[in-house]
Amino acid sequence: MSRAEQLPDAEDAVTEHAREHLRATDHATLARCRRRLRALLPELPDTLEELRARMEAIRGREIDLQITDPGTLKLPSGLWSQLRATGDRPARDLIWVDRRTSPFARTVVACHEFGHMICGHDPQPTREAVADPKPLTELAPRLSLDPAQISAVIGRCGEPYEPGSPEWQREREAELTGRILAQHILDPDRARSRGLLRALKGRR
Repeated sequence: MSRAEQLPDAEDAVTEHAREHLRATDHATLARCRRRLRALLPELPDTLEELRARMEAIRGREIDLQITDPGTLKLPSGLWSQLRATGDRPARDLIWVDRRTSPFARTVVACHEFGHMICGHDPQPTREAVADPKPLTELAPRLSLDPAQISAVIGRCGEPYEPGSPEWQREREAELTGRILAQHILDPDRARSRGLLRALKGRR
């Protein structure tokens, strides 16, 4: 067999090795995300509003969760921005979610952004966060913000990150953490049980 005929098998072996490495990394990342959640939120919140309020208390700063329509602006489905203090308001966090998706998708996206907070990720300064910050600054007036208030942002814009890169790992941590939160919030059996408990309490 010639060297040329052997190359595809060698490439397949390298690719499979890379997949195995990513699977092992994913398993370790998921375990790390669960440990963080147990430490920070021993009892998972049942609603997005409860998650927002509890993270606000943990972080010691206001968190504004806004779900709006961006119009024709090209933005990710969700963003976490840090806002500078103004004359009447202290510095705060803003989580923005695109309203044009389903309620299920909006919950998943919002939990992903909260996942960044829980994982201790820091938003990047606005100048470095996106190649073209113009859409983000154009969104600001829709949220009653001065674009100058936006000091830092996390939100994937452009091409997906290279698997295994630090950026990819950061997004994966937020994704897995957010998935755990969203699965709990969206669990229909838990929601039905909670409704039944409320009904039983109302009969007393």
